[in-house]
Amino acid sequence: MSDDNCSEGREGGTVVGGPLDSERAPVTPTMDVVFDVLADDDRRRVCLYLTREDPEAITVEEIVAAVAEDCPDAEQERLAIDLHHRHLPKLSAAGIIDYDPRSNTARYWGQPTVEKWARHVREQNKYVSDEP
Repeated sequence: MSDDNCSEGREGGTVVGGPLDSERAPVTPTMDVVFDVLADDDRRRVCLYLTREDPEAITVEEIVAAVAEDCPDAEQERLAIDLHHRHLPKLSAAGIIDYDPRSNTARYWGQPTVEKWARHVREQNKYVSDEP
């Protein structure tokens, strides 16, 4: 699935209600969707960040500040644009978050499979970077 196709609907389940609605049916993404979502470093960092936050709505600016705090302003701006146009819609289409592009807010509902594999990739990257 390409990033351009993320608005075609939920993959791996259905969600009831509007953007950031508290009435939400459970969605379990397929493993293909999980791996597709976690294939991008920015999306992995966002998923890992959201697992540490409360389930309240969070803004794109808050996400950028947390996952790119040590980056130059230009990199933070690039990330904010990519989040808004690519990454958050893709996470939303996968049923991992609810994203409201009008208010630039997202709500994470918890996805144990995504969390498990995102942590696994993070640990593997640490292991690889520690090798000579």
